[in-house]
Amino acid sequence: MAPGPYERVLETLEDLDARLAGLEVGYNEVNATAAQEHVDQLGQFFENDPDDFVALQEAVDRLVETEDSTHAATAKEHADALKDRVEAHIEE
Repeated sequence: MAPGPYERVLETLEDLDARLAGLEVGYNEVNATAAQEHVDQLGQFFENDPDDFVALQEAVDRLVETEDSTHAATAKEHADALKDRVEAHIEE
């Protein structure tokens, strides 16, 4: 059985989380670009629930623009909040 939209979003969030964890250690353009692409992919799914998503998007944009890995921790917090929300929805 093919994964549904929630499972695909969780996979994207898990990969994003791994990229952000790597970026917390130090800036890496490959991980930063991948993180930005994942955030772009998540945009449609979270368009009706924008608070944490917008904060995630802004933190990743700052991370890429400044090449400052300190923004990765903030982005990771928002990604984790989104992940928790999706997991709670699946459990309902």
